[in-house]
Amino acid sequence: MKDFLSKYKNQNELFAYLSIFIAVLLYGTTLTATKICLQYYSTPQLMVLRMFISAILFLPFIFTVYKHVKIDLKDLKLILLMMLCEPCLYFIFETNALKYTTSGQAGIVSSLEPVILVIAARIILKEKFVKIVYLGLFISILGSVLLSLSSDVSELAPNPLLGNFLELIAIILTDTCVITTKYLMEKYPPFFLAGLSVLGGFIFFFILNFISQESIHITLNASLFLVIYLGILTVVAYALYNFAICTLPASKFSPFLFILPVAAVIFGWFFLGETFNLKQLAACSLVFAGIVICQINTKKKFVKTFKKIPVLDNLLFSQKK
Repeated sequence: MKDFLSKYKNQNELFAYLSIFIAVLLYGTTLTATKICLQYYSTPQLMVLRMFISAILFLPFIFTVYKHVKIDLKDLKLILLMMLCEPCLYFIFETNALKYTTSGQAGIVSSLEPVILVIAARIILKEKFVKIVYLGLFISILGSVLLSLSSDVSELAPNPLLGNFLELIAIILTDTCVITTKYLMEKYPPFFLAGLSVLGGFIFFFILNFISQESIHITLNASLFLVIYLGILTVVAYALYNFAICTLPASKFSPFLFILPVAAVIFGWFFLGETFNLKQLAACSLVFAGIVICQINTKKKFVKTFKKIPVLDNLLFSQKK
């Protein structure tokens, strides 16, 4: 069975670009929303409620649009790996990360996601790095480490070093999920895989909550609307994201992931009053500088890119007449 969206593969790049842009922008809001919800719910409670709402939204498609889709037993291990990485383990690490660091800092650390994604994709596909990419990776990782070490301990971030490390593990998990999903999309519709993820996530967190023997309670305040928002957004973001990675190559959709830290910082500042010190701002600059360098494939392009910056052009490349 062919998915409704699959017929647009390689034919509607504009919609794919719009999809990944909206998905990443919306996802940037989830860090702030999760940070607020954790004041009222434990991690298992929050994830059960979030995944329950997502699963309810997807179930009608299982019994209608995708009722004839059959899973090949040979693909079962990859599907389980996809679900285990995200949303199961991913949300555990990210939710706990937000207990110790701010949503803005978590967003900045997550800017390493496209860098790690490129590394993983190239290792699997046996592609070679150009030397400039190694420089970009080193600068980005250095910036991420400095960001964690220079973080101020506060009520919103009691242990930023630990929180940022947990967020780093989370993005490694989501990159593993992306690569696995990319492979499975050769056989299965993108939205069908998104639905399997939320269904698997609900079962996983329901069992986890049962083991922890925590009763699920609903708090009747603004956090309830945020839980509903997170549940709806999970399905919408997964659908848009999966369509984009199904339609576009990694080299085209991965740069859009750089929007996430910007959105996380803006929403964290606007809703939670989060701030950065000067050292962190400098560390953020290193992260973004490394990311830009990673997108430059040759030394010639590297020089050409920095020549566009007037100050650097005068300092590094201008010749005396």
